[in-house]
Amino acid sequence: MSRFPPLPRDKLQPDQLDTHDEQTAIAQGAFGPSGELFQWTDKDGALLGPFPFALSSPEAGGAMIKQALLLGKLPLPADAKEVAVLVCGVRFGAIYELYAHSAVAAQAGLSATQIEEIKAGKKPDGLNEECSVAYDVAKYLANEKGALPGHLYDRSVSVLGREGTVALIHYVGCYAYVCIVLNAADAPAP
Repeated sequence: MSRFPPLPRDKLQPDQLDTHDEQTAIAQGAFGPSGELFQWTDKDGALLGPFPFALSSPEAGGAMIKQALLLGKLPLPADAKEVAVLVCGVRFGAIYELYAHSAVAAQAGLSATQIEEIKAGKKPDGLNEECSVAYDVAKYLANEKGALPGHLYDRSVSVLGREGTVALIHYVGCYAYVCIVLNAADAPAP
């Protein structure tokens, strides 16, 4: 059970309602109805995953969710984004993150085998060039101390462009944060 249990809308405090409604709209827009791609509400309509934690501090929590939404508009292919997100989920052992983004990664075009290999901490064979560099950069940033090596940065810029590389770095940082939040909240997969 999560340290921040899911609460249906009718059990929220007045200062949480706007954030709840905004987060619900964001989740519906990004993932479709709950249960279609993955479950992001429970049977009572209470938000799951990072959302209950976000509602515990509506202003800061709302900003966390909005940041993830904003990053979705940056120029990085969907499959490469999901490779980076899964690498972060593996690094932090974030159960809900791996549950939810395995489904998103499949929708983005990664095979079940590729997803399972990433979840096992292995770089899959057959990744396209964008996903390959996303894996390598995310793995380094999430797991190693010190500056990103020049050869990895240069390879990323060569493959993704400068804006795509900036987007990738934002994704790794944002989803490392989300994974830490999920772990602190002890957010389970449904």
